Amino acid sequence: MRDYLVFCTYCSSYTLLHSFDKGTNQFLGEYSLLYNDYTKNSAVLNKFLLNHLGHTLRTIPSQTDEYMNIICTANRFLEDDIDKYVEESREQRQLVELDRQRERTVGRVQLHIAEHLLQTELDILAKVKGNTPAERQVLLGKELGIKKALEVIRGVLADKQFA
Repeated sequence: MRDYLVFCTYCSSYTLLHSFDKGTNQFLGEYSLLYNDYTKNSAVLNKFLLNHLGHTLRTIPSQTDEYMNIICTANRFLEDDIDKYVEESREQRQLVELDRQRERTVGRVQLHIAEHLLQTELDILAKVKGNTPAERQVLLGKELGIKKALEVIRGVLADKQFA
């Protein structure tokens, strides 16, 4: 996989884009040795672009002599702050994951409540007797519908994919 950098010819500074992640449609961004991770966002790139408005910028692919020459001789943009940006990015991803877990927990609670309400309705419905064949047919249809709904809810609750 090919890595890239953006180079400002006027300031002789660069920022690393690294490779392109097709899943998120973003470059991996700057890399931190401290955290052994990428920013996985465009915060550093955006700052680089804003700081170099009006300058001539070039995108350089890896595996070229020019890429290696720039890495060895040019200044790396925000070199001292990269660890901070990676840490912020990691914290943001952790918060997103925590929110996702909370939403899943709320959804499971809602499913348990729906299951309980449907079971209660089924118990009440089982005690009702229809006076006419039509009423008994309607009650039977309601009972079968509630049983099917309970079956679906219990299937979702039992499925490890949704845990």
